[in-house]
Amino acid sequence: MEVLALIYRNLRARPVRSILTLLGIVVSTASMVLFMSFGEGLRKALGAELSAVGPAVLVLPEGVEAFSPGYPELRPEAVEALKKAAPDLGINQVIPYVVLTRGGFDPQSSFVFQGIPDGLSPKALYPNLTLAEGALNPSPRGAVVGSRLAERNQLSLGKALRLSPRISLRVEGILKGSGGLSDNIIFVPASVVQEVLGTRNYTAAAVGVSAGFTADQVAEAIKARIAGVSAQTTGDVMRFAERAVRISDLVRFGISLVALIVGGLLVANTVMMSVYERIREFGLMRALGAKQGFIFGLVLLEALLLGVVGGLLGLALGQAASGLVNWYTGREVGVALSAITFRLASFALLVAVVLGLLAGFLPARTASRLKVVEALGRL
Repeated sequence: MEVLALIYRNLRARPVRSILTLLGIVVSTASMVLFMSFGEGLRKALGAELSAVGPAVLVLPEGVEAFSPGYPELRPEAVEALKKAAPDLGINQVIPYVVLTRGGFDPQSSFVFQGIPDGLSPKALYPNLTLAEGALNPSPRGAVVGSRLAERNQLSLGKALRLSPRISLRVEGILKGSGGLSDNIIFVPASVVQEVLGTRNYTAAAVGVSAGFTADQVAEAIKARIAGVSAQTTGDVMRFAERAVRISDLVRFGISLVALIVGGLLVANTVMMSVYERIREFGLMRALGAKQGFIFGLVLLEALLLGVVGGLLGLALGQAASGLVNWYTGREVGVALSAITFRLASFALLVAVVLGLLAGFLPARTASRLKVVEALGRL
């Protein structure tokens, strides 16, 4: 307790420097927590979305990944081959679809159209969907709109949606909010989207698995039987997404590392200046019998205390910033893109502790090696 009292008295004696140093640690830790929380949020959102999808296997053109389909390249011949071979491959349904995106990166101005087979309900792809008003199955010139997109763009039943200068659709149904990406999708007949794009191809096909078969068995059978396609299970998609998120985690951590280094330098500067200002004090302590190890531990503990307190405050600030991000993304796209998990919180506090130890090591070493006679002789 006496050691902590000494540390507290020293920090309080230099309030401006101590507060500025603490703020540096708080901001650097909070920025790291916020950047890394995006990866945790993406993992949660992807897991929730994949669990809400009905069919267990996704068939794509060969060489195309699930999250970067691009222009539709799945040929109708491949879809027909899937349907014909369905009983032998353990398939109970084949749902080809085509995706069209209109607008920019701003959620307010972007529209995602998912074209499904004519007369098919969107529930075939997303079983948890429920209808708020209108019809669930779009007509050949109709559309079923996700709740958040309808609210954001003030779309109501009967309103026109223009896909191209020649093609317009009418809103025939509006879905209830599900809290997922489907809230931001407009479901339309696939033939309409294909007409807009000038193609007969599809983006992908969702495949249901018959009883007695596993998704992995069906995926392998599809790849062996149907030429020019790849088949991915929800597990494959999640593993691919996890790799992508891990890469983005490294990038975000690299960016936040700059802020952490700055915070560490601030701690080191404060502690080192404190050492030079307290040379006579340390000399007196040594003259009264204090060991080098005691001086070393005292200074190192001071830096560690700054790191821990700054880490805790930075974690709280990062949590608040994460809440603001989720409020915005939840309002715009209906998905929470930031999450502060126990793993992330523990990592942030560990980084703050290590930061304090590293920043305080050199000043502590300098203080512990001061010669008593020289320290007492300084004014």
